[in-house]
Amino acid sequence: MLLFTITIFSCREKSDDSKAVYVGPKSELYGIDMVYSDSARKVVRMVTETQLTLASEDRIYPKEMRLWFFDKTGKVTSEVRGDSAHFYRQKNTYKLIGHVVIHNIEKGETLKTDEFNWLPVEKRIFTDKTVQLRTRTELVNGVGLDAAQDFSSYSLRKVRNSVVAVEGMPTN
Repeated sequence: MLLFTITIFSCREKSDDSKAVYVGPKSELYGIDMVYSDSARKVVRMVTETQLTLASEDRIYPKEMRLWFFDKTGKVTSEVRGDSAHFYRQKNTYKLIGHVVIHNIEKGETLKTDEFNWLPVEKRIFTDKTVQLRTRTELVNGVGLDAAQDFSSYSLRKVRNSVVAVEGMPTN
């Protein structure tokens, strides 16, 4: 009898007292088309396919993100695109990552970089990465950039070289 009891208890499955913890996103949203406004005036439009909100309230945008910045009259002044993005809740900062292109429509200037940070409260963007700026007349390569969020004004931290272009240089 003792042998039978030991055999029964040794063959039982051991119960796992640890609880399974979900580590995925807190929410998933699809087809995002959001407008940021200030005093009932459209300032920025953001479009992306997917938004994942984490437990920390950070948000991940794993697909392409597009931003459009508007002036006081409601006209689009600049466009931004990146392969993906991350919103850091604690810092209230967006980071666009991968093949980031900023196009200032009014000036006909295009900036390319691997990533940049957008601080909506401060209305500015910046990067520490390599940048390539194409104006109507020249091509400028550098490292680091500080700019207004609509790319209306900017400064390159380090200019590596500048090439003056010939007539008819394409802006994109």
